[in-house]
Amino acid sequence: MKRLIPAVVLATLIGMFFVGSFVGALHSPEPHDVPVGVVGPPQAAAQMAQKLDGKFEITSYADEAAARGALADREVDAVVLPQQQKLLVASAASRSAATVVTAVFTAAFAATGPLAVEDVHPLPPGDQGGIAGMFFVIGLVIPGIAIGVAAGREKAPAGIGAVVLAGVTVGLANAWLGDVVFGALPGAFLGLAGISAALVITLGLVVSGLVRIIGPAGAGLAALLFVLIGVPASGGPLGARFIPEWYAAIGNVLPVGQGSAAIRNVVFFDGAALGVPLLVLAGWAAVGLTLTLSAMSQVKRASFLG
Repeated sequence: MKRLIPAVVLATLIGMFFVGSFVGALHSPEPHDVPVGVVGPPQAAAQMAQKLDGKFEITSYADEAAARGALADREVDAVVLPQQQKLLVASAASRSAATVVTAVFTAAFAATGPLAVEDVHPLPPGDQGGIAGMFFVIGLVIPGIAIGVAAGREKAPAGIGAVVLAGVTVGLANAWLGDVVFGALPGAFLGLAGISAALVITLGLVVSGLVRIIGPAGAGLAALLFVLIGVPASGGPLGARFIPEWYAAIGNVLPVGQGSAAIRNVVFFDGAALGVPLLVLAGWAAVGLTLTLSAMSQVKRASFLG
């Protein structure tokens, strides 16, 4: 029994870390610097920003068309049309965010009458709750880590090839499920498959490199970084602007959060705002390749000296 005490302690600590990370990030969502467009003069936007106590980053637009364009391009998360007493939201970006924004601005306009709300980019019938995206990404992260562990035990060229092959097959298979079978992420099959493959390949390369450099502990480090931290730090179904700011900052530089953003933007926003997500994925993939090449050079050096 005494020999099992360390295992019990470890299991308890892992459970606490898991709950602390997910629940800590996703409970009691509060907006911070949420970009919102306002149709009207800059002075009106400044007054509105002052009333909302810094929770929203207000940008003025000259007309409704420009504001709608900004919403479609992911420059803002909502648009206020004061003259029409109307709010435009995009629940496809985040159902919870749309709900919170609607509640805040409904209260702000209560004195002047009811606020009409239009969901410009709605969620599909296959995912009215808006949570499919988070679980879809988890369904990419786990295979990415798994293939990385397996590839890290093989010779580098074969391992890299296995990671790429797994990324393509997982991306295609999961896109087929998410789009064709369930209709939860519909209408952009090739884009969804491509981003999914890129995320799996990126994670696989990083994990493979870590396993080559530090051994089995690399798998544990990857699970900690990409699952226990990466998934909740992405904001999950809430979005990064509704979790603690320091946690969102971490999520912004991890491939899981940026991969999630890329999937939403490809499926629901015609591929808008993909520059940063793809740059982050490419950066992490380069890290994985660097680790792999470093491990290769160490092996060659050891063989030469031996």
